[in-house]
Amino acid sequence: MKKISFLVTLFIILGLNSHKYYVSTSLFDFNKDSASLQITLKIFKDDFIKLISHKYGLDLENKLERDSRKIKSKISEYLLSNLIIHFDDKKQGLIYLGYEENDEMFTFYLELENLSSFSSLKLQNTILFDLFDEQQNIIHLKKDNKSRSFITRKDSFISSFEF
Repeated sequence: MKKISFLVTLFIILGLNSHKYYVSTSLFDFNKDSASLQITLKIFKDDFIKLISHKYGLDLENKLERDSRKIKSKISEYLLSNLIIHFDDKKQGLIYLGYEENDEMFTFYLELENLSSFSSLKLQNTILFDLFDEQQNIIHLKKDNKSRSFITRKDSFISSFEF
């Protein structure tokens, strides 16, 4: 009986200390018709709230405050400085469009308009690396009928592709 009690206690303790995964996902969808790149980035809400609080001292817990001009500006600043794209070795200027939220996630939208033809892509994604060493960013690229997926980590945050 003591062994069973010990095992139950051990499983409870291990369950309370379960590892949390630090991950974001993003889709980079090249739209040939509009010559644009649409980016959808999903980040766990609690991680992003913690990041903005840590980096800028701002409170995103209050939903009413999230729509303030100051917070929108800092969100845009953070995303644009941690998500960098080069086409044919030329840095591109992304546009932050806004976000949606549900109970667990923020979904951010960014875009690059008037995209000219290119043969190479270099993508740097350092979202949340300044807060979580274990952070992984899953990236999906869609161009024409081709798709590629990869993961960036703190020690490997730049990916290059030839098209």
